[in-house]
Amino acid sequence: MSTNPNPVDFLALLDSIQEFIVVKDGAGRWLFCNKTALAAYEMCGFEYLGVTDQELLTLRPKFADGFARNIETDALAWRNRSATMVEKSFLGQDGRINTWEVVKMPSFNPDGTRDRLIIVSRNITERKLAETALQASEERFKNLAHVDALTGIPNRRGILDLISSVLDVSVSIPDHPDCSALIYMDLDRFKTINDQKGHEVGDELLIAFAKRTRACLRDSDLLGRIGGDEFVAFLPRTDRSQALIVAKRLCESLSGLWCLEGQRIYTSSSIGIAFHPHAGNDVHSLLRHADEALYRAKRAGRSQIKIYEAEPALENLSVSIPFSNCNSDV
Repeated sequence: MSTNPNPVDFLALLDSIQEFIVVKDGAGRWLFCNKTALAAYEMCGFEYLGVTDQELLTLRPKFADGFARNIETDALAWRNRSATMVEKSFLGQDGRINTWEVVKMPSFNPDGTRDRLIIVSRNITERKLAETALQASEERFKNLAHVDALTGIPNRRGILDLISSVLDVSVSIPDHPDCSALIYMDLDRFKTINDQKGHEVGDELLIAFAKRTRACLRDSDLLGRIGGDEFVAFLPRTDRSQALIVAKRLCESLSGLWCLEGQRIYTSSSIGIAFHPHAGNDVHSLLRHADEALYRAKRAGRSQIKIYEAEPALENLSVSIPFSNCNSDV
């Protein structure tokens, strides 16, 4: 009983495989192509033996890009003199772009000349779609990890990372204006409002607070929610006088009447400011010092603006600013 495989059975097996299988000689002439590949190239019934990809560019113009890619990657495999993996995409019979993973295996004659190039391709479209969906999902989760779900602005992690990035640029560019301001603000008596009016009203107040704050800032300024009713704004390339103008505008805008959920609420905001590099070269130092200034504003009677100063004597110098209910250090 013969143990040699029947060539007919072997070819039938190759034709039943869903992968593309193509064999070319050393000159690039097609010697074998299974039915899967023939169907994809719409070459069923076409006499392909001895044809090259260069000729197929004209004979099958619909797949010209694919044949041009074949020529390019065949040459790469011959240069590598070893199995070479590439990817290629083309419009499939299902009307969508199909992506294929292709392995090209060259063999050589004893004298070093080219013998055969065996090409096996498998459709990885579904895998690619899954990978793309996973990447998109991971990106969404990554973004969510940096965004406050209630207000839609950066959360503590997100805003601190953004400020750190800006400070890194400021340090890395010698002639870059490095004076910036970190404004720390909160809503006065927010806990009382939240307890008396309910959490829904409290949430609406925080959302409105974020919107009013954003409207007072420049496009280049950063805004984030640290947590609870605490927010920070970072003003890059801003000196003391410019920062005070913004802080006064914030103090005025965030004080007064809020109409939420059919209720009229009166509240205000306290503000602390720390300047870079005077109050620190990193975001955590600036945040801590701005928080200290905010605490002083609270103790001074709320609806205040206080600036962190390294010298305690300077912290005691303060006067009222023109806006009602807003006092500021100068």
